Amino acid sequence: MTDRRTGDPLVASQTPLTVTTARETDDYVRLRCVGEIDQSSVPCFAAALDAALPGRRLVEVDLSQVTFMDSSGINTLVKHRVEGCELVVVDVPRHIRRILEITGLHQIFCR
Repeated sequence: MTDRRTGDPLVASQTPLTVTTARETDDYVRLRCVGEIDQSSVPCFAAALDAALPGRRLVEVDLSQVTFMDSSGINTLVKHRVEGCELVVVDVPRHIRRILEITGLHQIFCR
């Protein structure tokens, strides 16, 4: 896979992403992410959100172990906002929270 603008090869994440279910009830789930959320790992992140959202009133995404998140991860969060389900991020590391603050998305996603 190459960058659309430069044609340079994309480099895989240094820390592969894993997403696991930390807690779950009928109307709530907490996902725990570990690693980097970037263009190469965002399909895994999106798939976890796709599986978690249906039928839930609250989905929490624990980012405490995320070492890096780029715009593709932020875009995935925005795309997965659906009516009837509150999607929030919790335990957000300072470097990721700063990105959310700069974009104004902390008001929507941060608890």
